[in-house]
Amino acid sequence: MKDTIMYGIVHGQNYANDNIKKIKAHLSKEDGVTAIEYAVIAVAISAMLLAVFGSGKDSFITAITDKFSSLSSNIKGTVDK
Repeated sequence: MKDTIMYGIVHGQNYANDNIKKIKAHLSKEDGVTAIEYAVIAVAISAMLLAVFGSGKDSFITAITDKFSSLSSNIKGTVDK
């Protein structure tokens, strides 16, 4: 009888430990959290790029495009002569 009770206690503890490990493993998965973090980082980078490069007439991209157009026309002018 003593052995049967001891077996039940040990078996119950093993069963409980196994289930606790499974629950902890399930709760520690962070795949969804990581995806959300990457999305937040992407939005932050997009906002920073928009702030740095801007849009409209006074933006960095417009200034660079104008300079390259000017250089292109100057080079065409020297080659055509």
